[in-house]
Amino acid sequence: MKTPFIDLIPESPYSPYGLNHLRAAFPFLKFAARPSHLLTEEALTEMALGSIPDLEHVCRDLFDTFGFESPPYSALQFIPVLKNLESIPKAEAERFFNNPKTGHILVKNALLKVVLIHWKPGQFIDVHGHPKGGCVFKILQGSLEEKRYNSDDSRQLLGISTLHSGSMAYIDDTMAHHSVGNPFDVPAISLHAYTPGV
Repeated sequence: MKTPFIDLIPESPYSPYGLNHLRAAFPFLKFAARPSHLLTEEALTEMALGSIPDLEHVCRDLFDTFGFESPPYSALQFIPVLKNLESIPKAEAERFFNNPKTGHILVKNALLKVVLIHWKPGQFIDVHGHPKGGCVFKILQGSLEEKRYNSDDSRQLLGISTLHSGSMAYIDDTMAHHSVGNPFDVPAISLHAYTPGV
């Protein structure tokens, strides 16, 4: 059975006596204090300027999954949220493609990291791993290629997948290491969510 969850934002009218008082009064409830400013300063600024898509609601939904899961956490818990995420509207995607910076950290705290990436044609990242909680990512526009390798020093290629808009993938070091990139002629957008597994 899942533990009941109360979301407490510091200025919440539901916590007039403070978090410690509520914890003492209701020891059977699990409280997860969502930061009042979940997004990074960069993300807040870029979203306000319209230079990156506004994904604040998605980031908040991803963070809220910690209220329904028990440690150790896994990026697998983010799949239901990402499954409901639609592609980026065309006008927002075009503005994002014109942004000279391709990677944007939307959230970075002790439980959650969320990164939005605009992949230019020919852009790849090196082989890397995802320990403990792993990573789940979704293609929001275009297509990407993922290459998976043994996670030991041999770097033996295990397989190559093409992920199209709407596709999701999960990986952690018990499965493989991977490299992701855009070998195609059109740009792509992906959203990546990680948890350290604490």
